[in-house]
Amino acid sequence: MTKLFIKISIFIIPFILILNLPKYTNYIFKTEIKEKINTFYKDTEEPIIIVGGDSRAERQVIPKIMEDRLDVKTINIGVSAGDIVILYNALKEYNLVESKNTLIISASSWQTNNNTVDKWGIPHANLTHMSTIEQIRLFGKRYLNVMHERFRKILGEIFRIDSQNTMFIGDGRISTIGFYGIEGITSKAIIDTIDIYGDTLKLDWYIGAENNGVRKDIFEEIMGKIADLGMNTIIYQSPFAPSWRQRTKGIYIDSIEIDHSLLMRDISNKYENVSFIDFYTDQDSIYKDSMFYNTAHFNVDGAKVFTNTLVDSLINRKLLIYN
Repeated sequence: MTKLFIKISIFIIPFILILNLPKYTNYIFKTEIKEKINTFYKDTEEPIIIVGGDSRAERQVIPKIMEDRLDVKTINIGVSAGDIVILYNALKEYNLVESKNTLIISASSWQTNNNTVDKWGIPHANLTHMSTIEQIRLFGKRYLNVMHERFRKILGEIFRIDSQNTMFIGDGRISTIGFYGIEGITSKAIIDTIDIYGDTLKLDWYIGAENNGVRKDIFEEIMGKIADLGMNTIIYQSPFAPSWRQRTKGIYIDSIEIDHSLLMRDISNKYENVSFIDFYTDQDSIYKDSMFYNTAHFNVDGAKVFTNTLVDSLINRKLLIYN
């Protein structure tokens, strides 16, 4: 029995150590951020605005509009499923931490939800802040599958040979104005077909949502580290399509988003250099369903309106402070 235990340990321990190696690095697991930074950012003594976070930064904030209105160099390093850990790692690894800079973060509610456990919903970088026990509790019987995916991701990143450092996406929006927009229009008729108690359109964000667990703790931990960087930091909670807001008002989906807004407000109140803009509970009537391509994301036209609304909020609340 002892020999069997030793053999099992010899096999398992190196495996666990390899999986936890990224804990001791600023590993990002998001090559897109590196490509964006290499394409759009050059060292400068001037202050810059950095927009980052998840897809509701990536597809909704147009840096060119911000630059034109604020006369400040702006880069958008938001990526799909880009959570707070990915953003923090990128800021540190690519030397974007300067007190003169302003950081604007899209932080959607899935980032603090323990039950967003499909392979894109919890970025691998996030797992590096969890103990092995916490990961087992989080994923249950899916733990080995997730760890296999993570191991494959690590090896793929380590042995990947970069053939280029520039992003080229579809119609060239990335290479021309640094923005990845999505075409398409949703409508009340489309939204009314969504089973709000099922798992369509990734409603597993909400079904059985647990927003008071290890992912919330990690979010708070990393926000503390970001605040300690000394940059002027603004978190925002995005709007949703009006018909979606109307359909979910007063039910569990609405309460999850409201609780998330309250959490973001509480976190921002802890730090003098962190502010929060709540576009969810204080959603502007200017937004129409035709400005969204699904319930949670603006299309290209909507992104123009939202970016201008974001700039208006920054100006009206005097949130742009340059050292």
